[in-house]
Amino acid sequence: MKKLVSILFVMMMIFSLMVPVFATAEGTGNVMWVNCADGKRLNVREAPQKGAKILCRADCGTKIEILNTSGLNGWAYVYVEGKNTRGYVMTKFLVGSKPGKYEITERDDNFRTVSPYMVTAKARGKNTDSSVGLRVSPNKTAKMIRRLTAGEQLKVVAKAKTWSKVVDPATGRTGYVANDYISRV
Repeated sequence: MKKLVSILFVMMMIFSLMVPVFATAEGTGNVMWVNCADGKRLNVREAPQKGAKILCRADCGTKIEILNTSGLNGWAYVYVEGKNTRGYVMTKFLVGSKPGKYEITERDDNFRTVSPYMVTAKARGKNTDSSVGLRVSPNKTAKMIRRLTAGEQLKVVAKAKTWSKVVDPATGRTGYVANDYISRV
């Protein structure tokens, strides 16, 4: 009897280790994209738990193929195409459509301090009065401090790839503006 129980136990262990292999064979075909807070990268892990070994990190906007989510409680077994890696990620950092350029928040350490200089807000589209929003963090979904009028001046104090950290002379508040919507005076 003990031998039978031991054999069943070993078979169950082998089967549980094969679940990712079966999941890969089936695949759900669902495609999602990474969107982490503050532009951080998503850890792709060896097992569905926080302390598991990190296999690679996926940048915000990276395409992820979902292979399996069944029974993983907030985790997904995925394939990361650009990294040619299969592993586990937390599903709360995945979104159904590719985040736009201004929806990926830049991290504080991406900003480099600059000698302050003045810029003006550019018009958005054909409406020459409407301009970009001054935001509390570098993300287009972040709370807006106020809507700028085209031609308003701001002082840039730090700059990153997509956003600039600025001081608004009208209010004295510090906020963020997308680089594409400002031009140096």
